[in-house]
Formats: sequence, structure tokens, C-alpha cells
Amino acid sequence: MNINPILITLSENDKRMIFAILIVVILALVLIGYLGYLLTKLMKWQGKKMDTLIHDVVVTRVIKDKKHLISYGRKKNWALFFKQAYIPVIIALVGLIVLFIRNGITNDWSYNLFSTENGFGTIFFTWKVSGEMTGDATTLIRFNKLVVDNYPHMVASAWASYIVAPCFLVSGVWYFIVVSSLLARTIKLYKRSKEVFEKSLDGFNQSSPSPVKPNNEEVAKTTENN
Repeated sequence: MNINPILITLSENDKRMIFAILIVVILALVLIGYLGYLLTKLMKWQGKKMDTLIHDVVVTRVIKDKKHLISYGRKKNWALFFKQAYIPVIIALVGLIVLFIRNGITNDWSYNLFSTENGFGTIFFTWKVSGEMTGDATTLIRFNKLVVDNYPHMVASAWASYIVAPCFLVSGVWYFIVVSSLLARTIKLYKRSKEVFEKSLDGFNQSSPSPVKPNNEEVAKTTENN
């Protein structure tokens, strides 16, 4: 029995659309990779910030055990967090106030902030597929036509979105950076507390000469007890 292979038919418009999708996917992957790289650099930089916060009390031996170092480091860490976080919070509050005023004036509490008619979406290109997607045994899914649904433009009724959306975007990114910094410093604090105060017998050999000179008084007491 002969089985006809599935035939794939693509129009020029289909090819352009697939190419555009591939470009978008590649750009998205590159952007994600770059953001991951920046986040890693941020975490390392903020980890070093914790060293600065606890350096003096460790070097001067003001703090003598792991528990107190963690307690001190947490206080310093959260104090720095609140100092860095209040600005993005204020920016977000400004955006909320503007949005509340806009909705109150227009009495429109179901307002879509990113609408392409009277929202922030008006300043972006948007596309849509005209017609329906179809497919059968001999045809891969075909897109009838890809058309521009919205061209960048500004409208007076979207004035609030031009303020609110950037406020939310800036405050969101800023706050994410602040929270990531808090996490990086916390990880560094626990790492340093182990390095500074934790004792380890890794690599210790009882037959090897001791690098620590015994205290003569302690040796005498031990001998007397025996």
C-alpha cells in the first residue's frame, strides 16, 4: 500500500511570518541570556557588599561566634534593603495615584492599562493574523495573512497610561534588583559565617605535626588530672 507523504505548502507570507517568529525567538533567547549574565554580576557585586558591612566587627573580633555574626549581618542587610527599596516603592505609589485619579475622573474602573485604543499599547506595533488557521492531511497549518493591527500613535485619552506604565515598569525592575541584592548578601553572610567561625577536620591527620602549639598550662592540668 502506497502512503503519500504529507505535503507542506507555504506561501510567501507564511515564510515571512515563520522567519519573523524565528528572529523574535532568537532575540528573546539572547536577551534572557544577557539578563542572566547581568543578574550573576549583580549577585557577585552585592555579595561583596556584605563583606563591607561585617568587615570591621569580624576583623576587630567584636563578634566572637557564628550566631551573633548572622544576627548582626541580618540587621545590616535589612537596613540596607529598606534604604534601597523605598524609592521604587514611591515610584509605584505615584503610578497608582495617577491611575486612581484617571479612573475616578472617567468613572472607568475596568480600564485596560495596555489597551491599543486608549492605553499604553497605542505606542507599539501589534500584529494579527487575518482569517483562520487551517490544516489537513496534505497541508501544514497555513496563515492566510499577517497584518499590522496597530501602528504607534498617541491619543489624549491614554495620557494616564503614559505615566503609569513607565512607573510600574521602572519600579518593578528596580525592586527586583533590590530583592536580588538582598538575597545575594544573605547567601554571602551565611557563607562567611561558616568560613570565619566553623571548625573543620577535613584533611586532618593525627600523626601529622600539630600546627598549633599547645598551651603549657593546659598540658600541665591534663597531666595532673590523669
